[in-house]
Order: sequence, then C-alpha cells, then structure tokens
Amino acid sequence: MLKLKMYPANNGDAFLIKANGQHVLVDAGYASTYTTYLAGELAELAERGIPLRLVVCTHIDADHIGGLLALFTDNGSPEHRRIEIEAVWHNSLRSLPCTVDGPCLTNHAGVLEAIKRRGFPVPLAFAPNPIGAVQGSSLAKLLRSKGYHWNHGDGSRSIDRRSATYTLPNQVQLEVLGPTVERLEALRTFWLKEMRRLGYRGKPLSDDLVDDAYEMWCSYSAQQSSTPSVRPIAARREPTLAEVYSPDTSAANGSSIALMLTAGLARVLLLGDAWAEDILAELKQRHPDAQRLMFSAIKIAHHGSVHNTSPELLALVDSPCYLISTNGLGHGHPDFEVLAAIVDRPATYERKLYFNYETAAAQRLRTYSSKAGARFSVHVVEGEWIQLGDVSCDG
Repeated sequence: MLKLKMYPANNGDAFLIKANGQHVLVDAGYASTYTTYLAGELAELAERGIPLRLVVCTHIDADHIGGLLALFTDNGSPEHRRIEIEAVWHNSLRSLPCTVDGPCLTNHAGVLEAIKRRGFPVPLAFAPNPIGAVQGSSLAKLLRSKGYHWNHGDGSRSIDRRSATYTLPNQVQLEVLGPTVERLEALRTFWLKEMRRLGYRGKPLSDDLVDDAYEMWCSYSAQQSSTPSVRPIAARREPTLAEVYSPDTSAANGSSIALMLTAGLARVLLLGDAWAEDILAELKQRHPDAQRLMFSAIKIAHHGSVHNTSPELLALVDSPCYLISTNGLGHGHPDFEVLAAIVDRPATYERKLYFNYETAAAQRLRTYSSKAGARFSVHVVEGEWIQLGDVSCDG
C-alpha cells in the first residue's frame, strides 16, 4: 500500500509518504509548514511508536529546507527524541570532498559571518514566519551536533545517482535518480566563486561556520531565477509547452535529489526541483527499451515550472496521478503550459491532478478540454491522504 500527504507549504514542498507501513518525509516547506501541519502529525506517529525511516532534504532552498530546520531543532537530543528518525539524506558542503586550497579560514571568516547573520530567507507574503531559533543554524550543523545517521554515516559523502538502492522493511525501496556529482560540484564551484567575489579566501572546509554560510547563501541563491520565462507571441491561440520550454540553469535546482520510491507494485516519482534533462537521461539509461514508464504518481518538478518539465520527459513518463505543490506566489507557478501538456496526451485512464492550493492555474484547468479528449480531473487537497494504486513497470 502506498499513500501520501501533500501539505500546504506556501510555494514549497512537504510530502509524508506511507509505503507498506513505512514512513518517509520528503522536504518540509517553511518553518510554518512544520509548526502548523507536521509537528502534530509527527507527534501522533511518535505516540504510536512509529519512526520516520528516512527524511530527505531534496536541496538547499528555503521552501524545502525551512521546515526541516524547525523539525531537527525541535526533535531533541539523541536520548530524548520526540520522534525517532532512522536516517537523513541531505547534501551540504561537507558531503563533497574538498579540493580547493587557500589560506587559513579564521583569517577570512568575516564574509561567512555576515552571510550567517542574514540567516535563511523568509517568504515575504507570510512574514513574520516562525523560523525562530533555527535562523542561525544550518541543517548540516543540526544533523552533526544532534547525532543523526546522515547520508549513510556522518554526512561526509553525497547522495547522488551513484547511490545504491536503499531498502526499507516490507518491500519498500528508494532509487536515487539525481543529482549527478557534476551538479553538486557545480553548485560548490558557484558558491566559491561568489565567496571570492565577496572577498573570502579561506578553504571550503567542513566547519560549522562554513556549513551555516553555505546553506544560507544557497537558500538565497535558489530564490533567484536564472532562467527567464519567454512566451512567444501567438495569435488567437495559447502557446504549447514545446514552444515555451527552456531548460533550467539554476545550480541549486540542479543539485536536487530526485527519487523513485517503490512499494510492491506501486511506485512514485519524486522530482524535487530537478532538471528535466538529467531525469530523462537517467531514466533512459536505467530503462533503455521502455517506450513509456508508468508511475502510481509523479510529483512534478519545481512546482510546475516550464523550465523543469520538458516535452521529451512527458513523452517517456505518465501516471494517473500528478502532484503539483505551490500556492502560486513568488514565481507564479505552476505554468499552465505544463498542465495542458500533461492532460493533452491520449490515455485510456483518467489523470487526477492534485494541487495543495486553489491556484489560478488549477482554476483554469477545470474549464480546459484535453486536445486528445483524455479524461482528467482537478483536486485540491490540504494534507489528507492520497491513495495510490499499483502500476505495470514499463509501458
């Protein structure tokens, strides 16, 4: 049995998955997402003696990591956990080997301290956001200081597409589809370049101050879209996804952990904010003969942005259930071209598109007709369980 909850997370992601009795948390939105929705839910699990088998931070962006900072601040010491968390996946700076030399860290710490004082970004539309005590601590520092089993050990190696399949009890497996090591290295290189520009000349060491500054800087960097949306002028018709799609170039999004979670014959594709080209290449490498890959559910990448769902990816993957997580603020996601491309494909089954907010795009989709005549429906959920069915593996 595979089911999940998609919590209202403002413009972010927060998913609790129950797979054959095993619970996995993927992202947690902002701190307000944790305090409003997740804290009580996790307390109920803890009262029943149910652990979180795995917590995944897909990437360092405030709308994904903020609630996890609140969770791990709130969860107590190893001797007094509020809920047992057996493993954590999170790629921070210390998850990659250091290769760049420089003078002593303490001689150039002022730049890092200034970044740390700024803290993590807060969503303006919801300020003041209850981020509280976690404002000054990176997730890396919390995981290390509180003794969590992090990235299969102490956090010193990365979770990437080379990672072995992770097996949980009751036939539950997680396969890591991304990121590539090159994407993680690119983000670190970008960080070092920016630090050099600001005057920092220290080593990128595994140091608490460096961890704090790296994650806080990445969170701000991820908020800045480096791929402008360009809409071609089309007389008397709406542009298609093929006409408006352009690949994401954000280094932060490129570092996103993308997963395929399988429970028996059910499986869900969790794409975080990953690049479409990376996911397409990885799926084709793993399934070279597949014409179509079916999933019980697909969590659309980057909240439905036209830069993260390509026509080529949609030609390979499909599902009777799509998950779009965003309130529509900030970057205006989801882009309607993505939603139309999903439902315009022929299908013998009904596609259900789940949103966690009643966005303008969701409202518009209610009155849209599939160009292929395919059946679809629009659903807005606020944290209730979505039951997912079994699927055949390859189409």
